[in-house]
Amino acid sequence: MLSDVRELDNDQQVEVDVCIVGAGPAGITIARELIGDDAEVWLLESGGRHAERRAQRLNRGQSEGHPIHRLHQSRVRAFGGTSRHWFRPGDDSWAARPLDPVDFEVRPGIRYSGWPFDRAHLEPYYAQAQELCRLGPFDYDVRRWADQDGTPPLPLLQGTVESTVFQHGVDDFDGYYEELVRAPNVTLLLHASVVDLATDGDPGRVDRVELRREDGSRCFVRARLVVLAAGGIENPRLLLQSRRVHRDGLGNDHDVVGRFFAERMSARTGYILPTSPELLGRAGLYAVHEPAPGVRVQGALRVTDAVQRKRQLLNCAFFPLPRNRSMMNEAVRSLATLAKARRRSPLPTGIGGHLHNIVAGVGDLGAFARERLRTPDAARGVLALRAQGEQAPDPGSRVTLGTRRDRFGLPVARVDWRPADSDRASIRASQGAIDEALRGAGLGQVELMLGDEHPPTLLEGNFHHLGATRMHTDPAQGVVDADCRVHSIRNLYVAGSSVFPTYGCSNPTLTVVALALRLADHLKKRLAEIRVHPDASR
Repeated sequence: MLSDVRELDNDQQVEVDVCIVGAGPAGITIARELIGDDAEVWLLESGGRHAERRAQRLNRGQSEGHPIHRLHQSRVRAFGGTSRHWFRPGDDSWAARPLDPVDFEVRPGIRYSGWPFDRAHLEPYYAQAQELCRLGPFDYDVRRWADQDGTPPLPLLQGTVESTVFQHGVDDFDGYYEELVRAPNVTLLLHASVVDLATDGDPGRVDRVELRREDGSRCFVRARLVVLAAGGIENPRLLLQSRRVHRDGLGNDHDVVGRFFAERMSARTGYILPTSPELLGRAGLYAVHEPAPGVRVQGALRVTDAVQRKRQLLNCAFFPLPRNRSMMNEAVRSLATLAKARRRSPLPTGIGGHLHNIVAGVGDLGAFARERLRTPDAARGVLALRAQGEQAPDPGSRVTLGTRRDRFGLPVARVDWRPADSDRASIRASQGAIDEALRGAGLGQVELMLGDEHPPTLLEGNFHHLGATRMHTDPAQGVVDADCRVHSIRNLYVAGSSVFPTYGCSNPTLTVVALALRLADHLKKRLAEIRVHPDASR
């Protein structure tokens, strides 16, 4: 069923079994899994059917620390959530890959690492998520895909560096709109901006979810079970601002809500200089291609799990792509850095130096433009390495409530993103391992860009907002338990990338959906218990 918050009466209270806050990939997945269940489900979306400028303004926020993409540009309030961002100009697909086994482990040298379960536990949910995301077969064996179309991985010496594969999807979660609207036990409520999770009757239980309309009037949803699935920044913000009873916010008895915020770090980190031009023609695996009808894959290089453990490295994937040698010039690199800087806040430091490089290298920029127009990929001289790296968990990197307020009078989110020097050092060390492997195989060498002489602002985020309501069995170290239930609130759950304790090098959506499927199974069990023992939700 479809409804709109504007159709509800002032101060109306609706009673349901399950209330899901946020219609992005996580919220949509859980709602779909509950279709046909003997439970009334309301799925609340702050935006409309499509992105609307007025709803997007509610995503405005503040940022400090390392420059991050502006918050209203990196998130979408509409049905489908931030999956609606996947197909921006220049992008016609989105990347998917499960986390690696090492990502779930307690890793020596990486403080706060470890999940409450291992990769094998999540495997059946990954297989379901693969289908729900409308990707290819649940198969990430690089050899199998390489053999299908004759694009073998680079012949590196075994044991240190390996090739892996990402799949690319071409559908977002907007495609599930009609199914949910037709579902008899699910109500999709649009323009429903949640402003408070009230615990007035019992401090250990969400009593009602407060919605605010454009005219300032309110209405409420009372639910036996509440799921917060509003995104990696909005999830902690809603917990922090729900403080009428809990002075520091819901689930924040140990000052963990909002901490451990992370982004997937991305940067052009170096170039592979091949010993022979033939290497560029043998790198087809690492471009997005179709080894089977309707299936897009892309290869990447990464240090093996065993070597990561031994050298205490964070996980990082490197994508080698053919480029002209002129891209290595300082002027070209500075121009690319400034082009990205205008989308980030606060502005990166060192802009004057970049402008100087551009002015001094006008001739190099002209040569780059001419080469780019006339040189096919296989004839280009280098393989540029783009890194997609993991950030170590850091409680000082966090989401808090800002000093500005939105149109409902509520504090906006303030993000203090703090990638550490050690995070950059880990990327450099991983790239050094690739250099060793290339030299050992006689294929080439790496020229490093992400050295100490280059500014940290080369690193940018990938719109992957992670970790700020992290999962941990100890309430002093996490916001939610292994079932994604907020430790101190009996009927409140959190879904999405904000529950990740560590982050890996894979894009998060496949894991987000797998965790949402797992949570849906848990909710079904809770609902069954409540039917037998109605007081079980209290």
